[in-house]
Amino acid sequence: MTQPLVSLRGVRVTYPDAPRPAIRDLSLDVRAGEVVLVAGPSGSGKSTLALTMNGLIPHAVDADLEGVVTVGGEDAAAATPARLSETVAMVFQDPDAQVVTGTLFDEVAFALENLLLPVAEIERRAERALRRMGLWGRRAEDPAALSGGGRQRLAIACALAMDAPVIVLDEPTANLDPCGVRDVYDALGDVAAAGDRALVLVEHDLARASRIATRMVVLDGDGSLAFDDEPAALLRDRRDELAALGVALAPAATDSPARAAADPVVTVRDLTISRGGRDVLRGISADVPRGGFTAIVGPNGAGKTTLAQAVAGVIPAPRGSVRVDGRDPWRERAPAAFVFQNPEHQFVTHTVRDELAHSLRRSRLPREEVDARVDEMLERFGLSDLADQHPFRLSGGQKRRLSVGTALIGMRPGGVLVLDEPLYGQDRGRADALLAMLEELHAAGTTIVVVTHDEGLVARHATHVIEVPAGADPPLPPARPRPRALERLNPLAKLAAVVPAMIGLVFTRDALTPALFLALTYAALIAGARPTRRLALWLAAILPATALVLAGGFTLWSGPEAGIATGLRLAALLALALIPGLTSEGVDTVRALVTQLRIPYRIGYSALAALRFVPRFRFELAVIRAAHRVRGSGVRGPLASARLLVPLLASGIRHAERVALAMDARAFGAHETRTERHQVPWRRRDTWCVATGLALTAAAFVAGAIL
Repeated sequence: MTQPLVSLRGVRVTYPDAPRPAIRDLSLDVRAGEVVLVAGPSGSGKSTLALTMNGLIPHAVDADLEGVVTVGGEDAAAATPARLSETVAMVFQDPDAQVVTGTLFDEVAFALENLLLPVAEIERRAERALRRMGLWGRRAEDPAALSGGGRQRLAIACALAMDAPVIVLDEPTANLDPCGVRDVYDALGDVAAAGDRALVLVEHDLARASRIATRMVVLDGDGSLAFDDEPAALLRDRRDELAALGVALAPAATDSPARAAADPVVTVRDLTISRGGRDVLRGISADVPRGGFTAIVGPNGAGKTTLAQAVAGVIPAPRGSVRVDGRDPWRERAPAAFVFQNPEHQFVTHTVRDELAHSLRRSRLPREEVDARVDEMLERFGLSDLADQHPFRLSGGQKRRLSVGTALIGMRPGGVLVLDEPLYGQDRGRADALLAMLEELHAAGTTIVVVTHDEGLVARHATHVIEVPAGADPPLPPARPRPRALERLNPLAKLAAVVPAMIGLVFTRDALTPALFLALTYAALIAGARPTRRLALWLAAILPATALVLAGGFTLWSGPEAGIATGLRLAALLALALIPGLTSEGVDTVRALVTQLRIPYRIGYSALAALRFVPRFRFELAVIRAAHRVRGSGVRGPLASARLLVPLLASGIRHAERVALAMDARAFGAHETRTERHQVPWRRRDTWCVATGLALTAAAFVAGAIL
């Protein structure tokens, strides 16, 4: 028998403050050529098992590990995750937390560069993986422009490109439309057919996964090994035991009986919503009948989530109209509850119990009634043992159940409930229980609107379907204009040209010298940089306003002359920083620092990943505001900023931790150096830039001293 690529012996993993181990006394081997399907009820430890297979537990995730994990013959406890990633490639459950670069091509190439592969091999593998996942035509785009399903396909492409002996995939198709699911399983089938690698597949869709799986490992509700056998044998001989665990094939799709359409409770007319410079929805019109069970379907990126958010009042309708019971859901409190696609976006408190009690407490119900209804919902969703846990410490499936519970518990009879992918991360038993609950609400008169990729859900439960057509292919990125003089320079040359001036300005006290540097900076930026909107804003508004405000403030403190000099000095320092800041790409600056100044690449590329947080903070702030709005706790008044700051920082920290995990899982730090596909050379013009900067700096200081 061949040597196992991954081996676990007596493994037990316990998270801090958890009431029980996530997995316990687990022993199994994974060998080349195997496709291991890992199944089990939600919360059984499937994702935890995946994280132990490449050393992220215990090295990067706060959890205690007992037992022995061996990866590629190495003790995982003694090796770094970056080193182990050469044996085990990882696709995480959350596609948003796996993006670290600025283009799809760079994203796939990132791990290959960390593995020190030659440039030609990196480009060959990246192209092959992107073509396999249908993303080659968008290789120059920012991953942020992709839908959730598109980012998941990108994550799978990154793993495929690594050619690791083992690929671990944690629910890789949960965000994909049926076509995307077929593409992924076609790709995984090709990998499996080669027989030289092992796949470990955490998946709830047993029907598709079992077609390529050679082995099925089932965990029970306590995180212990329940079954380990061929999928066909288990699904045939252990059907009842598996069903008792909530593990079963989805029932065959059957057409739901047609029902008479009632008057529309939701009307959408000519709705157009744009994001990132392109229309996500264009001219959509649809009706949702009162009391119906309406499914919103369509391919990834068609705008299904955007449509659902507009119906629920999470986002406004800038063009066209949306009405719920005749009211604008954005401007008025419409009778609609919403369940976000990402369950974490739903949460606004610090414990599971408080999440469920939040809306009831705001309605001023008696405490006894609030407690009784919360206890009932905890029991109904299997969360009673986790009532005092922080929502973010739950498993993916548990988070989903809690997010649905927060919407259901405050529902008014006859209202509208909008759910975005409610079955994501749920085992078969929990999915069936949730659908039964939705059917109960539906029978009682609640209008159900569900965004879903689940064809079985649509066939068995939907009375009406809104199909959102695929949007037009996104336009190709415009050709970059010819760079101007400053933009063609090495970022380090621009830094070397301005840093001496900035150091000298710190010690000046007159007003003329900083005024000269301000004038020189304006001239350099106007002549040497492209006239972009951002540059115009800085030169025409921000810098003058900064100089005036600083001068005025310091005038009050130390008198007019000293105040004006200090204000001009600080404004000049800011202006000089704009020369490298506005005319250099962040990635070029990092590459120059790493290749020419020999700064450790872990520092440089960690800083580059951190820069991507800046636009994300704006997105997270919008999500937090939307969550408070949907949950009936709009943030207003003098305490608004403080109330938003804490969840915003918490969200940023969580995202940073996940990105760090993704980087470790892609060989970041496995070697002392990495392959740099894009060199930033030092040319003769860079030397002239430094010399010119030094000469102008000297001339300005001399002129200031003389005059």
